Amino acid sequence: MKEFTVVLYAGGNNRVIPDSSLPKSLLPIANRPLIWYTLEIIQSHPSLASSPLLILTSGQYRQVLDSYLSTLNITYELVTYRQHHESTSGGEDQQQAPDELGTLDVLRSCYSRIRTESICLITCDLFGKVNLTPLVNMFRVRDASLCMLLLKATTSSTGKEPVAQPGQKMKFTPELEYYTVDQSTNTITSIQLKADLEQVFPLRQAILINHPRTTIRTDLADAHIYLIKKSCLDIGNRSSFSSFRKEFLPKLIRQIVTDKPLEDLVDQANNKRTMMRQKTMDMDDHGDLSRILEQYDCDDKQIRGGCYYVTDETQLFRVKHVIAYLEANRHAAALISSYTNEDILFKDRIEQVQIGNDCVVGDGYEIGKKTKIIRTIIGKNCRIEDKCKIINCVLLDHVHVKEGVTLQNSILCSRSTIGAESELQNSIVCSNQQVDGKRKLNGETISAASNESVEYMLLDDEP
Repeated sequence: MKEFTVVLYAGGNNRVIPDSSLPKSLLPIANRPLIWYTLEIIQSHPSLASSPLLILTSGQYRQVLDSYLSTLNITYELVTYRQHHESTSGGEDQQQAPDELGTLDVLRSCYSRIRTESICLITCDLFGKVNLTPLVNMFRVRDASLCMLLLKATTSSTGKEPVAQPGQKMKFTPELEYYTVDQSTNTITSIQLKADLEQVFPLRQAILINHPRTTIRTDLADAHIYLIKKSCLDIGNRSSFSSFRKEFLPKLIRQIVTDKPLEDLVDQANNKRTMMRQKTMDMDDHGDLSRILEQYDCDDKQIRGGCYYVTDETQLFRVKHVIAYLEANRHAAALISSYTNEDILFKDRIEQVQIGNDCVVGDGYEIGKKTKIIRTIIGKNCRIEDKCKIINCVLLDHVHVKEGVTLQNSILCSRSTIGAESELQNSIVCSNQQVDGKRKLNGETISAASNESVEYMLLDDEP
């Protein structure tokens, strides 16, 4: 019997850039879709690579996603879910905008297909290389109820310094996350978002008694990779919570750390409490169990079933907003070699053209003379005319940049056209849109709704 079932969220709307022609899972980084990188992370661990893979997507994107996945050498089951709650009211209430399903709502659509004692939940917005072995071994050795991966937060994601965001005139400050952890045992004792806090940070006495070395950390970010016992997820499945990350997870951790019944999270009094126990499986590359117990500083008599975390300090990006998308593409040239031996960096020599060695250029390109391109990803069949300057940008497929254009920190979506001698900075041009010649844009978005620049709301969403 398999140890894990891997559940991959891949149907989220594209809120990274205001272009709904692609789901976020197919948004390209270095000319490869995001889901390709997430699947590589899954395949990097033998226990997860051999596990049943459930890929969750909405009906809107099922066909385009299935078409891409069928080209890969993987075994998967594609599960379709509806995007909104079904309306149960009539009359005027039916005119109201439907509520979108949360991640726990979406999970319920495939829950009957899960047959294993342990589950790996992962979102389809990860770029970078990560070693999952410490996470899996921590989960096994501690016989944990939950084990999650936390990243060392970058400057642009800690919320301490506002940064310029493409498509917006205002600067973007990400929401700060607070983690209380016992670093001596790698126990996570609570998760709080800054938006949920008032002027004081609450620390429960019951937690401090059991974990006197608890510290508050704001330099960590959730990678959205979770290993969780099915008996714990059963509680979430039977609860009324909609979101796994924002609603169920903090309460699950609180109940476990304070030794309170998980059944209290379920709105049914007659449910029986489930036991949480997992059999120890093979230990991958670390040898016998005793060596791993020594590595994680625990012994066989230690109390099991808690909530633990593993930190990873490698460059792993969660592409949850437009700033992270640009940041991931900026580092793509350096990180892509950790995924594949294929050399995707641009090495062609073009007369009177300066292209940095950190650029990726797709097939079918045309690049004019006296053009300078630095830290930029260029998709397939793009045409760039003479005397252009492009720095820290992402150009998707079939983009046409006319003569004398200057682009900086901007995103040009598929089949967009930039008129001659235009200057774009911190801007987004959506698919099939055209910018007239000699225009100057800064912090604006050219959308399908209007051929004039408009602002859009940047959402730090949960996929």
